[in-house]
Amino acid sequence: MQDKILITGYNGALAQRLRSFLENDYELIYLTSNKKSVDNHSIYYWDVKNNYVDENALLGCSHIIHLCGFNIMNSWSKKNKEKMHSSRVDTANLLFDKCRSLGVNIKTFIGASAMGYYGLGVESDVDENSPLGEDWLAKLSFDWEAAANQFEKIGSRIVNLRISLMMDLNSGFLKVTLLPMRLGITSVFLPSNLAYSWIHIDDLCGFITYALRNQNIVGPFNMAAPNKQNQLEVIREIKKYIFKNALIFPIPLFLMKIILGGRSQVIKGGLHLKTDKLIDSGYKYKYPTISSFLKK
Repeated sequence: MQDKILITGYNGALAQRLRSFLENDYELIYLTSNKKSVDNHSIYYWDVKNNYVDENALLGCSHIIHLCGFNIMNSWSKKNKEKMHSSRVDTANLLFDKCRSLGVNIKTFIGASAMGYYGLGVESDVDENSPLGEDWLAKLSFDWEAAANQFEKIGSRIVNLRISLMMDLNSGFLKVTLLPMRLGITSVFLPSNLAYSWIHIDDLCGFITYALRNQNIVGPFNMAAPNKQNQLEVIREIKKYIFKNALIFPIPLFLMKIILGGRSQVIKGGLHLKTDKLIDSGYKYKYPTISSFLKK
């Protein structure tokens, strides 16, 4: 009998891509807050505001992959920050409370976290033992992981994924970057020599699959490509393989702050996620460099 995996964030790009990695070996069950997506067979409804989750999604569940979260690149209004926190932390708390009350024994809890754990505006190399940042995004990431770590109380193995910029042709950073390139232009934010940490969506899915199958994968892991690159190098590689004639325009960070506010700190670069722990775990990257997937 196949193990049953519950995945949250059904409509997100990562959850959708992960399906192809897991569907042949596991029974996949999803939770969604979008009633239109519910089929009460493999996709069930939950509502964190009303402390409701369809128990059918949890009964018999062996693993949870918690990927849901209100997009961090939405405006950082007070209301949206509350949504970002609730959609990550309150949902994990709800899952834990329901699993404990139902007596559901979760073997593995894999939770999405973020490189924001180390703080906005940090310009340094960081590993999983580096200190927690001091801003609201770091606090959110800390609460996010703390909510996941509760599952240790019911004997679960916990894996927290501190995810960098996700590369995917159909979503996220790369999709936004390619759009102006189609018009012959792209931009870099000054200073453009700051480190840029990223990971391909297939390596995220690959590591999640690897973590499910390997008991030695425990605790936080930096999710990034292994080689250190700066923002300009990343943009130049994208340009080389897709839109060779696109012109690169530098944009001062203060202009990005005017347009995006604090969100500009997320995409300006500066933070290099060291991946020694991931590499030492035995995981082999599918796409360790920009060129390794763009040239295809």
